[in-house]
Amino acid sequence: MIRKLFTFLVLLFVTLGEAENSFLSFLNREKTEILLFTKTEETIIVTSSYREKRPNSSYLFVLLEDPKVLRVVNVTKTSLDVTNFTVNLVTYEEGETNLTIQLWDSEGRQERLIGEIKNVKVKVLKQRKSPFQASIHFDRNILMLILPMILLNKCAFGCKIELQVLQTIWKRPLPVILGAVTQFFLMPFCGFLLTQILALPEAQAFGFVMTCTCPGGGGGYLFALLLEGDVTLAILMTCASTLLALIMMPINSYIYSRMLGLSGTFHIPLAKIVSTLIFILIPVSVGTVIKLRIPEKANFLERIIRPLSFTLMSIGIYLTHKMGLMFLETLSLEVLLLGLLVPALGLLFGYSIAKVCMLPLPVCKTVAIESGILNSFLALAIIQLSFSQSKADMASVAPFTVAMCSGCEMLLILLVYKAKKRWILIVDDRRKKISLV
Repeated sequence: MIRKLFTFLVLLFVTLGEAENSFLSFLNREKTEILLFTKTEETIIVTSSYREKRPNSSYLFVLLEDPKVLRVVNVTKTSLDVTNFTVNLVTYEEGETNLTIQLWDSEGRQERLIGEIKNVKVKVLKQRKSPFQASIHFDRNILMLILPMILLNKCAFGCKIELQVLQTIWKRPLPVILGAVTQFFLMPFCGFLLTQILALPEAQAFGFVMTCTCPGGGGGYLFALLLEGDVTLAILMTCASTLLALIMMPINSYIYSRMLGLSGTFHIPLAKIVSTLIFILIPVSVGTVIKLRIPEKANFLERIIRPLSFTLMSIGIYLTHKMGLMFLETLSLEVLLLGLLVPALGLLFGYSIAKVCMLPLPVCKTVAIESGILNSFLALAIIQLSFSQSKADMASVAPFTVAMCSGCEMLLILLVYKAKKRWILIVDDRRKKISLV
């Protein structure tokens, strides 16, 4: 398929032949490559080695089989010394048609056919907006509206940071190390293994592996707060894993693309990773400074964390599902199963490893959350930068599915946790009343 604006056709190779010949010999090419047109206006360049005896004596004639599909706007000679022509075309309806290209030369009142190409098949396919492009356009508009809320929420989380806890983690970084090992080594390998077991296509398999090798998402410290984990540790783990992603994501993309049999250059969105890190660090740091310098403002910000977080979480789940619905037509049972397994395995691995290392319960919760909630949109950026649009749309199903499933799973866990905690309080109250009686 020819996708560039300028499509080069070798029309014919003309030789002068012997001097006694009164005509030129030419080469007919009956079979040519199919031309694929996706834009409203297309251009092809026709070249020939034919040399004119008189200036501007030759011209190109293009005959179309079905003018409803394709029409010629104009034919322009691009140079005087050789017979090169530019053919401007306009596409109308989707479909297939054939065209014939003829090179003519006029000698006095007579016109002579120098050469031609017959049965050039043209397929017109109108370019549609990809689901990813439509979703990103929608996402940007909404993001601009909720951006102040996101920054305020991150600033409020900065007020929750305990400097003493931060110093303890700095001296004993085992939870951060465990999270990094789970995110960048264990999860990508499990993702690769599962895609091979389910025999997914290479593009979708790569999408899942890249999603599994992403750092912790911004929602990690939100759920750490709601599930009574260690908020300070969650913020530090998110920042550390995002920083490590600058090294580990290129390494994992290279390793697993070769294992999946994919060739080519994979573009890592380093600027996006750095901007994500800055987007976390700056408002959180501002919140920490407010807590040290203006404690009364910090108290106010801490009080609005929960309602603000619930609002942003609801908006985030809604937007993710709204964007993900555009990919449902390519969603298979295997993809849905993997989308459910990836965050669940991250939670299980993180909690189990932290429990084996005998870390406190809040720390175990935090390591599990940071391992299970991934920044899937970094994987989406890698996919869109590295593949053609058709393959990118297929591979993008993976990060969208994981994002949707992880949001639903964490919301379910939160509801079960709150219901269990409320039940325990009710049971304790009844026991106290019975003991008093």
